[in-house]
Amino acid sequence: MKFNFRFIISIFILLYAVITLLFFNFYKELAIKDTKKEANSILNNMNAIRTYIEEVQRPMIYKLMGNRETFDKNFDARILSSTYISQYIYEKQLEKKQLNYRYKLVATNPLNPIHKANEFETTILNRFRKNNIKHYFSILEENGKSYFFIAKPISRNTTKCLMCHGDPKYAPKKLVMDYGNDSGFFEKVGDLRAMIYLKIAITDIISYHKSSFITGGIAMFFVFIIFIILIYIIYKKDKKLEDRKELLFEHQNRLAVMGSMIGNISHQWKQPLSHLSSILINMELLSERGKLSVDKVTSKINDANEQIYFMSNTIDDFKNFFSPKDNNDKFYIEEIINQSIRLLQASLDRYNIKVSININENFIFFGSRNELVQVFVNIINNAKDAFIANEIEKRIIVIRTYKNLDKTIISIQNNAGQISNQVLGKIFKPYFSTKDLSVATGIGLYICKVIVERYNGSICAKNLDDGMKFQIIFN
Repeated sequence: MKFNFRFIISIFILLYAVITLLFFNFYKELAIKDTKKEANSILNNMNAIRTYIEEVQRPMIYKLMGNRETFDKNFDARILSSTYISQYIYEKQLEKKQLNYRYKLVATNPLNPIHKANEFETTILNRFRKNNIKHYFSILEENGKSYFFIAKPISRNTTKCLMCHGDPKYAPKKLVMDYGNDSGFFEKVGDLRAMIYLKIAITDIISYHKSSFITGGIAMFFVFIIFIILIYIIYKKDKKLEDRKELLFEHQNRLAVMGSMIGNISHQWKQPLSHLSSILINMELLSERGKLSVDKVTSKINDANEQIYFMSNTIDDFKNFFSPKDNNDKFYIEEIINQSIRLLQASLDRYNIKVSININENFIFFGSRNELVQVFVNIINNAKDAFIANEIEKRIIVIRTYKNLDKTIISIQNNAGQISNQVLGKIFKPYFSTKDLSVATGIGLYICKVIVERYNGSICAKNLDDGMKFQIIFN
């Protein structure tokens, strides 16, 4: 398996961002859940305080005062009003809390105007009255901010409640003097007079829980860093393995090419050796007849030197191709193409294959000469094998170089027949061959792909009407 480290890191970063977002939402929901639980507890406590004042504290004070007249004159909200006392207790509790809840009692018919319910609060209060529900919770949007909101109804009116909220004529005089008789009276037993609620900005809830979020985020970050380090270690090992594998493939391919080249050398030398032999025989016959003049000796020697020079150049081409000391250099692409054709000339002649070269763009190539020669040799050898296998009579290979926008393109085209589209998608894979692997290595085109990509190029193949075209593209 081949790892693309940058791709994996990109996926990990994206995954980290997604998980962080999910993690934040999870903590947000958890924070709201915890806040809801705490708020519910606070409202229950406030209702419990109100119940205690109404059912225990107020009757006891009334009893201690002895009569209604004394009670009326000495009415004090600080010891008798459940709303005042619960609000005071809440504010004292709030001083010790880091989370700033807004606590409020609201009614549609309040004694104190500050407790008058607005339209939204009235809607919730009416729900409590009609549906007999225990609590109400929602997330509100006000002035572009989100708020946590939870409400609970207070206890429904009892006979004792009507002492202060029934007919104002019978209410404590001090209470009527303090609040007037315009509102807060004429309640009935069983009516739901008011509700209490808590409201807090969502941002305050998140800020309150931010330490947990930061701790979790840091822990998750370190886990991702460890994963990335592990992936990097695996990537480096895999890269070394891939590099070794590619070197092995290249060596294997070079050996295979060397085997075919040895046959080319012997075939390429047959004609000049035969020519040298005929020169020697000719000189021997002329000598026996006494007709070997100095001019003829010089002529024959020059002729022989031409053949020897051809053979020497042939050996140099093969020697350079197989030389391990192939330093990176710059050279024209035409040189590479011509060298490749010279190496294969004997084989091309033997199988009557014509090669047409059209250099429209003789660009300079920076890199290993022998590696690029190997690419041409592999592709041309494959075409030769296809010509033979498909029994093509007129055999033509066309090599073109040209420029298209900012890309330099080398195309190698043949008329050796098509291959199926299914096979076409696999020809650049290692150990894949349309020929028997006992006579083919199946790595030639794979090596071509490796070499071309090493120089930031790409190689592709496509079917033509009567053959195939390989395109090598350099940016």
